[in-house]
Amino acid sequence: MSKNVLFAVLLLVTIGTSSWYFFNDPQPAGETAAISGDAPSGSLSYMDILNNSEFVSQMQHAVLSKDTQLAKSLQAKALEIAHAAQLPDNEIELLSGDKGLDFMTFLAKRQLFAREFEQRYYQLESIETLKQTYPEARDLFAKSDLLIAARDAQIFEIAESLADGGNVEAYITQAKQQWMARQASEK
Repeated sequence: MSKNVLFAVLLLVTIGTSSWYFFNDPQPAGETAAISGDAPSGSLSYMDILNNSEFVSQMQHAVLSKDTQLAKSLQAKALEIAHAAQLPDNEIELLSGDKGLDFMTFLAKRQLFAREFEQRYYQLESIETLKQTYPEARDLFAKSDLLIAARDAQIFEIAESLADGGNVEAYITQAKQQWMARQASEK
């Protein structure tokens, strides 16, 4: 179950990011071929730069610490790499200026939501404050709630099994402990 949940969260983040970009893309439809994956398979794209694990980690740190200078420094590094890789002008433009920095910050906040969602999911914690902290992931909230509902249903099933026809509520705590132990052993 844990690998399925992690995959679902990562899929949601990827789909959500792609959806946001698609609906907020400033380019005419004909200029997106290089971005959409129709570029030669060996070429680098702006998303390859933004999805680099070191960049992701540092941008998330910049967002969490509200370090605008670090975020701008990371943006400058991303642009340096984009220029060195001779990315198309339209991709370099996406990384440039305030709009580019906003996009990078937006991605980092969605990634932080996914990371913190996973932690809270396994620790059986609420995600309501997480939703308030990361409204950028709004399109992921319904799917996240469904995952939590499925988790809670599994816990209830465990409690029902433990209760063996008795008072299910008396076994919820034990069911939660068993569920958490099972998830920890699957990681």
